[in-house]
Amino acid sequence: MPTVILNNTFSTVFTYKYDSNIESSFYLSQAIAIIKKSNYNPGAFTINIQKNITYSCIMFYHYDNLPMYILIGPYTLIKDDSIFMKNNISYISESSINDTIKLHSYIIDTIKNKCIQEQHSPCVNHAIEYIKHNYTQDISIDDICNELNINKCYFCSIFKKETGLTFINYLNSYKIEKSKELLKNTNLSLLDIALSVGFNNQSYYSTVFKKITCKTPLEFREEILP
Repeated sequence: MPTVILNNTFSTVFTYKYDSNIESSFYLSQAIAIIKKSNYNPGAFTINIQKNITYSCIMFYHYDNLPMYILIGPYTLIKDDSIFMKNNISYISESSINDTIKLHSYIIDTIKNKCIQEQHSPCVNHAIEYIKHNYTQDISIDDICNELNINKCYFCSIFKKETGLTFINYLNSYKIEKSKELLKNTNLSLLDIALSVGFNNQSYYSTVFKKITCKTPLEFREEILP
């Protein structure tokens, strides 16, 4: 499947099986224009260029915290030879494109996690892993420090220095990212989502969500609904 990787300035940094003919360049420029106009969050989303001509895009942050984009396509989900003959667009099944997106996302997460582990000290890595496994619980700094058998002031200092965030802000950001997955992929109520990611009530969850994303959970859900 044709693939293009773009950096934060939308310059091409890598291509795979990409046909640079005029037609393909036109579709790619349209896809990029749509991305530029939209306020997408990290993750996968679909870009419809024309009827039956589609791109899948995975937006992620590079280890230097700058956005990058993987564009997969153009392709069609309609098995119609006339589309290929007219536009030179390949057919792919919905399950195959979903598998492709999952594979790319897995590779991105694996590389990012490896980079994070290499950048952080063992105690910060341990704290981050603790968050990943226990974010649904009521975690405190004291819990982490007891787990690591480390001085609280020292831990707070080194965690902020290495991650750029306080422990609480990092924890809340992680919870919000997990809640976005539930907002996108489930019909759970905001209260159920708040409780599922470790917030004690919906009001505080909504306040933290808006502080981090500049929109409410409901606004976020409405934006991603088809």
